[in-house]
Amino acid sequence: MHNTFIIAKREYLERVRSRSFVIMTLFIPLLMFGVTVVPTMLANRDSNETKHMVVVAADRDTAEMIRSRIEQRQDKEKSGDKADSKIKSKKGLPPTHFTVEVSTDTTDSQRAALTQKVKDKTLDGFLWATPDAIKARKLDFVTRDVSSFIENGVLGQTVSDALRRSALKSKGLKEDEIDTALQSVDVEPRSPMGKDAPNPQVMFFATLGMVMVLYMTVLLYGVNVMRSILEEKTSRIMEVMLSTASAKELMAGKILGVGAVGLTQVAIWVATTLIFSAGPIAAGADMLKGVLSLNLLIFFAIYFLLGYVLYSTLCAAVGSMVNSEQEAQQLQFVIMMPMILSVVVIMQVFQHPNSPLAFWGSLFPFTAPLVMFTRIAMQQGPLREIAWEIAASIGLMLATIYGMIWLCGRIYRVGILMYGKKPTLPEIMKWIKYA
Repeated sequence: MHNTFIIAKREYLERVRSRSFVIMTLFIPLLMFGVTVVPTMLANRDSNETKHMVVVAADRDTAEMIRSRIEQRQDKEKSGDKADSKIKSKKGLPPTHFTVEVSTDTTDSQRAALTQKVKDKTLDGFLWATPDAIKARKLDFVTRDVSSFIENGVLGQTVSDALRRSALKSKGLKEDEIDTALQSVDVEPRSPMGKDAPNPQVMFFATLGMVMVLYMTVLLYGVNVMRSILEEKTSRIMEVMLSTASAKELMAGKILGVGAVGLTQVAIWVATTLIFSAGPIAAGADMLKGVLSLNLLIFFAIYFLLGYVLYSTLCAAVGSMVNSEQEAQQLQFVIMMPMILSVVVIMQVFQHPNSPLAFWGSLFPFTAPLVMFTRIAMQQGPLREIAWEIAASIGLMLATIYGMIWLCGRIYRVGILMYGKKPTLPEIMKWIKYA
């Protein structure tokens, strides 16, 4: 046992003091910040761009209605209208401002002339709202920015709203009656937990972030164990280390040492998150309240440790069997497949945390770290409602870990001294039998 802690201490200090540890500790939060926050910040910046467009319709009233709705939406954006801000947040980008002209010339020559202006960049676009196009419910918007699907989608919504209003107005409805008829209805989900329930969107993104951190850390540090063993095996350092410690102590020391590095890194991320969420500069401090609870952090640590020990044990066995990095990468994909499948189905688990897929995925030991943790995080009622499932999940993982340590330990004991030959399945079975 003494040798195990010496090896674990060496592995821990060697990695914590390395530049890669510092870089990864800073890089992963910055990456997540860049992927999630930066696009939102860029999207919410006020757009100073103004484009010139022409609305072409045979009926001037229809054209004026379209122009009116476009201008009204832009006025609401400038005044910070709440309803419109919801539209902006859903779409992700503020719609570009247009200066709109109206034309009732729907001849082919007019369309050709406007198309040429768009080509010459003297006009940003024109909307072709002829009676035939309106009847077919398909209007052409000729523009060079055909790839601006968000901007064009917002424009399409505005035009649809204008045409509906124009149709209702032709039936004799007044403006206030049209506003009432077309007013949207917000259906807001309510948790049975009442006012104490966290914001569902914040809970979703916070849980998704923690799940991805759990996935990356388990994957990263499990692979680190494999590469460390492979490096020492190929350099023949392993033979020297075996003169003072047993194979079992070497494997346990590496798993404990590298795992402690992972916990240290996760603890730094959690502490940083709590500091910023509790500080006055955090815009989302109130939103995170009730999401990053103590129970959730405890279960995060539990499933990180269980998942890490399980997969690092498999990685240790792989590292002892192979003789090159190429062979290790081939087997690495096989043993990490359950974890990858967990990420593939995680969105289904988010939407239906009590579905059969989520239930069995949370009990299967190799997918339980991600799936069960997701179910715990998304649980709306008290955790005692799924307490037996949590206990069964942890129990099955512990039993699987015990079996994998026994199995992989026997492979490790023989494999670390095997050089130059790619092991086959019959040979591995012999190692297990005679180790």
